[in-house]
Amino acid sequence: MRCKQNRTSTFPLLLQSANVCETLDARIVTSMKQWKLRSSRECYTSKNVSIFEDQVVLPNRQEITYSRAELRDFVSILALIHNKVVMIEIYRYPANLVSLEVPSGFVESGENPLDSALRELKEETGYKAGRLRLESWFYPWTRSSQKAYIVQAEDLTKGRAKTEATEQIRPRLMPLERIKAALRTNRITHAPTIVALQRLLLAS
Repeated sequence: MRCKQNRTSTFPLLLQSANVCETLDARIVTSMKQWKLRSSRECYTSKNVSIFEDQVVLPNRQEITYSRAELRDFVSILALIHNKVVMIEIYRYPANLVSLEVPSGFVESGENPLDSALRELKEETGYKAGRLRLESWFYPWTRSSQKAYIVQAEDLTKGRAKTEATEQIRPRLMPLERIKAALRTNRITHAPTIVALQRLLLAS
């Protein structure tokens, strides 16, 4: 079975290894029994999130109510220039703090992760990538099927950022040694950013 690709993408969807193939999303651990869904009720929905309550039957035949959320997939972008990482300081309203993160954003309808990474990087930092590569993906939350994609961006050219009204963003260029220090001292607390940077550091 092949990985899905959007043929209208600006960039080819480059896969470094089978680990990032979307077919892995359908893996079933045959030694474990699946839950059986009896019914599902949508409790709330908005542009970014939908909340459901499912009635499920466990392998021991016990029936429970399981709350889950469906959120749009998103990309986290490892943008590299002159041996530095393009980071952003961004205000996060729920935590009421300024968070140090890699650029990121939702995958919009009709986009694949590379399209989204190209657009979000330009909007948040002004940088346009000449080369993009899909590095990996992961599930950021166990109660959702939402995927987080890690995209590496290179061959950057600087332009003008175009942030949204809800975004307060300051781009920063940080060498790897400062990235390591920020991770050690808990200066970086954004989970997808931590995953993306740890992957970069392991590769280096």
